[in-house]
Amino acid sequence: MEPLAIISIDGHVRATRAQYREYMEPGVLDEFDAWVRSEEGSGRPDTGNLNPDFDPAVQWDSELRLQMLDAEGVVAEVLFPNDLPFRRRRFEDAGKAGDPVLDRAARVAHNRWLADFCAATPGRRAGQALISFENIDLAVADIHWAKDHGLGGVMMPALDPGGTFFFDPVLDPVWAACEETGLPISQHGGAGVPAYDPPGYAAIMTLAIEQSFYAGRSLWQMILGGAFERFPALQVVFVETGADWIAPMIRQLDRRLDVGDDWVGFALFMQRPPQFTRRPSEQWATNCHAGISPFAASQLDYDDLGGADGHRGGSRFQVGSDSAMFGVDYPHYESIAPGTKQRAAELFAHPAVDEADVRKILYGNAAAVYGFDLAALQPHIDRIGFDLTDPEVPA
Repeated sequence: MEPLAIISIDGHVRATRAQYREYMEPGVLDEFDAWVRSEEGSGRPDTGNLNPDFDPAVQWDSELRLQMLDAEGVVAEVLFPNDLPFRRRRFEDAGKAGDPVLDRAARVAHNRWLADFCAATPGRRAGQALISFENIDLAVADIHWAKDHGLGGVMMPALDPGGTFFFDPVLDPVWAACEETGLPISQHGGAGVPAYDPPGYAAIMTLAIEQSFYAGRSLWQMILGGAFERFPALQVVFVETGADWIAPMIRQLDRRLDVGDDWVGFALFMQRPPQFTRRPSEQWATNCHAGISPFAASQLDYDDLGGADGHRGGSRFQVGSDSAMFGVDYPHYESIAPGTKQRAAELFAHPAVDEADVRKILYGNAAAVYGFDLAALQPHIDRIGFDLTDPEVPA
């Protein structure tokens, strides 16, 4: 068996507070210094969401991170933030300050730092740029900046109360910029969830149960708004959103649009709904992907991962190996590292998938969507790759 390696579509990084200062706009340095003093005075650790068994430095120390992930067989990563300056709520990957000026300053500083962090190991990191839908012109400029500075995609902003719905045509310049640059846009789990109070077990479990809905809204809103009809090359990845809801939702959308609801838009708003040339399941197949993270059978039954669209010639839509991707969620508390290879071995051992399926899920799909050059990665694969038929890789 040829060596395998993993492209994790879910990693989290951040600068230290001191490092972020180097990337801040001069006009907000006083506010930044005040925020740092407040954080340090409260005793809050400079870590974000971190598994306590990991060294916090794996989030910003490039060589240490490579060393840790090489041991897991991870040859490349798609990178999201793990906390931002000025944020008000703990453990939000891209938390907000509530002040538009400070929010933008935090995004810009993180994007600048992230570009440097990715450049430290060419070809092995696809950083996801942070943008906002509050100013469309700035969002478009930020997407082109991300492409010009070597970032590998865009993180979908949260749909917060009062925000721009994903079916609104005002977002067309954003989708066009993503299509023009070839950058995918990734909807990460946890985006847009309410601020649950009081904190504690019930709040955390409520978030865990409901976060798929809040993150998943971008899928059905973009389909029903015709975004993939107008921008057929646009690529959207749903990362750590849970995955067991995707197939039922696509089947429901197929049924809904097959029946036709022309009367709804015409009767209520005197306008015709969009004319769809492709069913939602067809749009999923060409435009959407499931980033299953942290990768486990609890996220999606492995029976649904075999073959194209998961049905091997049948007619019942499933996610399938053509769109599924493998996430490690390093170094979050819930990360599957250490033990990443074991999860890959469990997938390989499942009767519904074959070696071709496994290769697509572990690295092939991610390479195609996020633009990783597998030929350039091959020396690293040869060095850290693993053989799932090797008895020393336990299933």
